[in-house]
Amino acid sequence: MKTPRMSLGIAALGIAMALFPVNSQGADLLEPIGRVDRPIGSASTPVTIIEYSSPTCSHCVDYRTQVAPEIEKEFVARGKARLIFRPFVRNNVDMVIFMLCEWQDGSKFEELTNLFYSKYDDIAQSGNIEKTIRDIAASAGIDRPAFDRLVSDQSILDGLNKLTSQAREDFKVEGTPTFFVNGKKFTGAQSVEEMRANIEEASKPH
Repeated sequence: MKTPRMSLGIAALGIAMALFPVNSQGADLLEPIGRVDRPIGSASTPVTIIEYSSPTCSHCVDYRTQVAPEIEKEFVARGKARLIFRPFVRNNVDMVIFMLCEWQDGSKFEELTNLFYSKYDDIAQSGNIEKTIRDIAASAGIDRPAFDRLVSDQSILDGLNKLTSQAREDFKVEGTPTFFVNGKKFTGAQSVEEMRANIEEASKPH
C-alpha cells in the first residue's frame, strides 16, 4: 500500500428531497460516496449545512477557525441547524491530514481536524512538511508507528478520493470552501453575517 508523499511544498502539490434536490446525474447531497457523514446536531433541525473544506486552503481555515465556532454556538447548539463537514482533497497534504483524522472517534475527529486547521501557518511555512505534520499529530497522541499505519490505509485513501470526486463531478464543487445550506450552494468563505443570513433564509417556509 502506498503512503501519500509529503516531500513537496504545498504550492507544488496541487492535484488538483424537496430541501435537497437530486441533481441531473441522480446524486443526492445527503448520500455521500466513499465516506459516512459525521453530523453535528440533530437530523430534525430545519436546516442542514454541508461544508466541503481543505486544511491547506486559507479561506477554509479562516472560516473554520473564526466563523464555524460562532455558527455552531448560535445555531447548532440551539437545535436550529446541523452541520455536516466533508473533506475535500486538493493535494497530498490534505490527504494525509484527513487520513489521520478519519481514524478518530466521536468528538476526537473534530478536535484533531480543528487542530490541523489551527496549524495552517506552521504547515504552509514549513521547510519540512512531513516533520511538521508528524509533530502536530504527535502533540495529539499519534506516535510514529500509529501515524505510519493510519496513512497506509488504502480503504480510507480510496474513500476520500471517491468523496472528492463526487463533490466535483456530481455537486460541481469547484473551489473551497463550498457550502450547501438546505441544498443551496455557496462558494467561498462566508462571514458570520453571511452564514447567518443563509441559514435564516433557509429556515423560512417555502
